[in-house]
Amino acid sequence: MQASDYQQLQHDISLPRLSSYQYFFKPNKPAELYGYYCWNEAISAAFFRLIGIVEVTLRNKLHRALSTHCYNPQSKGNKLSNDWFNFLDLNTHSEKKILSVTHKRRGNNWHPKLPAVSHDDVISRMTYGFWPKVFDIQKDRQGNLLPWGTIIPTIIPHHRQKSAGYWKKIKHQDGLYARLEIVGSLRNRIAHFEPIWKQGELFEETRIRQNKTPKLLAAAPTNDIEARERLILLHQRTQELLGWLSKTRLKSYQQSYTYHQLSWLLSKDGMETYIRQHSQNSLTPSTFKRNFSSILKQQQTVTIRKNGRISGVFYPTK
Repeated sequence: MQASDYQQLQHDISLPRLSSYQYFFKPNKPAELYGYYCWNEAISAAFFRLIGIVEVTLRNKLHRALSTHCYNPQSKGNKLSNDWFNFLDLNTHSEKKILSVTHKRRGNNWHPKLPAVSHDDVISRMTYGFWPKVFDIQKDRQGNLLPWGTIIPTIIPHHRQKSAGYWKKIKHQDGLYARLEIVGSLRNRIAHFEPIWKQGELFEETRIRQNKTPKLLAAAPTNDIEARERLILLHQRTQELLGWLSKTRLKSYQQSYTYHQLSWLLSKDGMETYIRQHSQNSLTPSTFKRNFSSILKQQQTVTIRKNGRISGVFYPTK
């Protein structure tokens, strides 16, 4: 990539956005600055894949558990999949999310869509932010309390705590809610194309309540080492949540290319190699062959281009 290309990239990406990378990582040249930007894109894409797996698994676990609990003669569907949301006392925001799928609004009135939207379609159209709020539902529409103590263990069957006595306590429900919110916050940063290495202070996993303020565990990252450490922690916590939901899905993820790619990108060597890859001029195959001994000695990562297109990337091993 030529100097003129980096000048154009500053306009395309915007200087205000790139300035945060310049201030935090302090690269020595424009190519390195762009390398950090590309690194953030790469880890964001990998994280988003993992979060997508968590989201689908979470909604299906909640859907099945609440379908089983709410099943009654008026239910549309069966005991394992039905319109449970029509029988619970949802908050106003959640109610509107459901109505926006099942109804059309005309003026101030909601009218059912024809043909009616199936409960499975309703569930599939709820975004991640809908699901943590489900745990705030306290009653059904008849005023009966929801027994979260017995429902939660069916949603996260592989959590180390399985008793109803444990999960009926608000402080333990708050811990689960906080974990869901951590993953949701990361998802939102990625979805809005925000740098995910830019993390704030780390607090204990609980909720702010009138008599409870979460303890501060760590300050916001101030350098690339701390940023990677925080992202590694988030990777571990997201995997742990997935494992609570499904051991099978966690195993599948940890055997995937995405898992190995993200783990490498979050390592010191992986980050530095990725930055170098985007910080140097590419070579033609003939030039690469001619300079191979020097490249190997200097442990360089080299992009190889043929006829203007990338034909390969050489990664040295130590």
